[in-house]
Amino acid sequence: MNFTSIFAEHRTRNRFFAFISFLYAFIIYTLTVAPTTSFWDPAEYIAISHTLQIAHPPGSPFFAIVGRIVSMFVPAEFVALSINMISVTASAFTIMLLYLIVVRLIEEWRGNADDMDAIDKIGLYGGGLFAALTFTVTHTQWFNAVEAEMYASSMFFTALVVWMALRWSAHHDQPYSERWLILIAYMFGIGIGVHLLNLLALFFVAMIVYFKKREFTILSFLAMAGISVVGFLSVYPLTIIHLPNFAGRIGGMTYGLIGPMTFVIFIFAAIAFGLYYTHKKGMRIANMVLLAYTMIIIGYSSYALIMIRSQAEPPIDQNDPSEVQAFVNYLNRDQYGSAPLLKGNTYDNRTQNIDRSEETLFPRRHSSQPRHLEYYRNFDSDLGYFWEYQVNHMYLRYLNWNYIGREADIQDTGWYSGFSDTRHADNPANTPYFYLPFLFGLFGILYHFKNDWKRAFAVTALFFLTGLAIIFYLNQTPFEPRERDYAYVGSFFAYAIWVGIGLTGIMELVKQFAGNNKAVTYSVIGLSFIAVPFWMLTENWHTHDRSENYVPRDYAYNLLNSVEENAILFTNGDNDTFPLWYLQEVEGIRTDVRVVNLSLLNTEWYIKQLRDRQTHEALPLPIRLTDEEVDQMTSQLELHDPQEIVIPVNKELLTSVFEANPDQIENNPEGFSEIVSAGGADNQMLINQMLMATPYSLPVEELDNEVRFYLEGRPAGRDNQGNTRYYLQTQDRMILEILRQNQWLRPVYFANTVSRSGLMNLEPYFQFEGKAFRIMPIKRQVGSFGHVEPEVHADRLEKFEFNEWNSPDVYFDENVRRMLGNYRYGFTQLADAYLQQGDVEQAAYWLKYGEDMIPFRDIENDWTIAALYAFRYMRVDENERAVDLAEFIQERLMHDLRFDMRDLDRYEIRMENLDEEISQARAQANTGKAQSLQREQQRYSQQRDNVIEDVSFTVSRLTILQNIYFETDRTEKAEELAIEVNIMTDGRLPLPEDIEGSRQQIEQFGLGV
Repeated sequence: MNFTSIFAEHRTRNRFFAFISFLYAFIIYTLTVAPTTSFWDPAEYIAISHTLQIAHPPGSPFFAIVGRIVSMFVPAEFVALSINMISVTASAFTIMLLYLIVVRLIEEWRGNADDMDAIDKIGLYGGGLFAALTFTVTHTQWFNAVEAEMYASSMFFTALVVWMALRWSAHHDQPYSERWLILIAYMFGIGIGVHLLNLLALFFVAMIVYFKKREFTILSFLAMAGISVVGFLSVYPLTIIHLPNFAGRIGGMTYGLIGPMTFVIFIFAAIAFGLYYTHKKGMRIANMVLLAYTMIIIGYSSYALIMIRSQAEPPIDQNDPSEVQAFVNYLNRDQYGSAPLLKGNTYDNRTQNIDRSEETLFPRRHSSQPRHLEYYRNFDSDLGYFWEYQVNHMYLRYLNWNYIGREADIQDTGWYSGFSDTRHADNPANTPYFYLPFLFGLFGILYHFKNDWKRAFAVTALFFLTGLAIIFYLNQTPFEPRERDYAYVGSFFAYAIWVGIGLTGIMELVKQFAGNNKAVTYSVIGLSFIAVPFWMLTENWHTHDRSENYVPRDYAYNLLNSVEENAILFTNGDNDTFPLWYLQEVEGIRTDVRVVNLSLLNTEWYIKQLRDRQTHEALPLPIRLTDEEVDQMTSQLELHDPQEIVIPVNKELLTSVFEANPDQIENNPEGFSEIVSAGGADNQMLINQMLMATPYSLPVEELDNEVRFYLEGRPAGRDNQGNTRYYLQTQDRMILEILRQNQWLRPVYFANTVSRSGLMNLEPYFQFEGKAFRIMPIKRQVGSFGHVEPEVHADRLEKFEFNEWNSPDVYFDENVRRMLGNYRYGFTQLADAYLQQGDVEQAAYWLKYGEDMIPFRDIENDWTIAALYAFRYMRVDENERAVDLAEFIQERLMHDLRFDMRDLDRYEIRMENLDEEISQARAQANTGKAQSLQREQQRYSQQRDNVIEDVSFTVSRLTILQNIYFETDRTEKAEELAIEVNIMTDGRLPLPEDIEGSRQQIEQFGLGV
């Protein structure tokens, strides 16, 4: 049999195109995969996978096991890439399965492909490939596919379950076809060890089985739905949460007669007996149910890794789930709290607060945080908030990103089709698709329901349950720290099925109008592939290509190398903690540094770990609190009286320890009797700090005798007399505890990304070193970035790595762009310090070095630092660089100003119209409408005020640029800029007309010349 005859069979063709789908996706994802760690969770997952440690709840133990297997023989510098490739491979298989799913769904109503004519075959395979190639390059799928997150693997298991259900459907009447359903149950179990999202495909499977085995009636359909819900609840939460919880409590309930392990053995024995009994008695359905449940438990058993590894006390041991109750809390994500679903307290528009007096149905505005309360005022009801924010902003916007187009990569920006003007046209993530993928999907929905409403209904269930159902369950609050589209990739996958079916429907229309004309058929299908997947590929490539992005890894390296040996480093959250964990656990860099995550420092388990455990070379932290005191501190909120905090500095102690060597401290602690006696009951804690002690960058005698600062606390509302009350978070109390007990022996730093509210008003004691603030026991006159010792700061910066940061081909998203601005402040502060010493040459050198390493790009997070950078160039007599940078910035600021003024005009017109509408509503005695219009007017008023603030800020930055032109003898350019700004702002915010006015304005900004 020759090749042509083999390829003539559907089975061979189908496998060939499936392989093409896989290969296409695999090549794209491999070429664009991150070479090392990424920001957010991937850094943590790489670290815990390679070393089998415990990630944040609810964990992904199966992902960790696979990550360990693929990385255990890989050199340290390639471990991150090897684990990233798990997502690449899983995502490529997802694309292959999507092709097979579309082909199988079309065959459900068209019959076997071998019986189709040539045009229908083109529509069949074309639809499958169209869906696969389109979904490959959608924003969310591509984003997930090139980093070590669990969503790519979870999507693979979801696609696998969908495909297996359709395979069962194709062979449901054959002997032993139930094996597919048993295998599906096993995939559910394994998928739980990656992410629970996979379990939502259960309802798709149930509908496929139902429509194959039963004729549709309302009663039978409702019965199927009820059984599906019971099946889902029996897995989650019954098996995943309540079963381990009951195992943990069984000992107390039986007075110790039955322990957790005995209970687990009883459960397995009962299941085994049930399997034996139902098989023996010929109870086929009951036996299948028990067998499926057994397979789910076997897959779920990967979670045993969590408890086993936690008991080994690894460095990363989030929530310490080493005991049954802690394990249940870990699975239940207790540390993150929960949101009400069907009933609870909600926001009252009249009182502008949460109404605690009664519960309401469908509570959506449930958070009492001040920022959230302020945002809730924009909505008339919970239903309005649900639709406008939770559904439209947090789901439909993401769906449109993937199938209509994306406006920009700036947080909370919307979708963009390409048919209108936008201020973000130059943003690298401005990727319009002109509605084409969306329209293919919309037509595919109609075409699918017309030809096979049963399977279309099943896909609809998958679409909604992995999209809007998650929105309903999460009940999200406003101001998410990052975009959350990755969580709804299953829903976007379901829509991609319809995109492919849509092309098949169009091919049928072509056949009706053009007959079997292959030229027309190939032309239409070729144009479709160019207009959708090829266009999306070219549009999205740059922003999804991470192949040369080393910023997260370098960021961690630079932060760790900003601190002295044996330092305690306070970090803010995920992005400045997880990459550091990766670097320490995988690459073994700066393992002497103890990284302390401030957000986790509010939890009792983390405090106890810091107090009790050594991680690598870093000895436990100086925390003298007992378990009971820690539990009390973390379980209740205590008010704080604003007061001065005083921490003594024992210089004699510091001198003696800094002059000693580790052997003297460790082998002869009696020689430090003064230190040991100060330790009270726990002398070992002080010895640990002595062993970790590192000298300061200035002599001990120059230090202050005490550290004194005023600690106001965080606002906690007002008392009955209207006075502001204050409180301290647990993290604040723990920082004070560590500073007191450390006795200034061990270096203590804040990462310079820690929010101002977390810095405890310690800024006068900060010394800026690289990317961190060292708390020095000496009070000095400092700026917003602390005191700068030029030699120390320069020494840190010289050690930094900037791999490919200056490459114009590397894409930096908003998060990275914001971080780069933080780096530039480091260079400008160093330049200022040298200028204060009169060393203009060194100041110029570091400014130029900073821009050479991190050049300014067309899109920046904030142009203020750029304007100040150009201004400093002028101060160090680098006039050409100053003017070149100023001109570059001016073009972009004028672009922003043009759009801001347009927005301002639009808001003012709308507010005038609202005034008239409110007056009409009052005249008609329509109080409800008037109140609603007033709230809308308040929203527009706030938006207008925000735009006015932006305009004012932009003009201020342009004023700095104008001064550069004046001072470098570009007077004509300065005057032209003033005229242009005055015209654009209608003279409301004029620029100075001459150099004297410009200098006065610069003096008011506090810059000086």
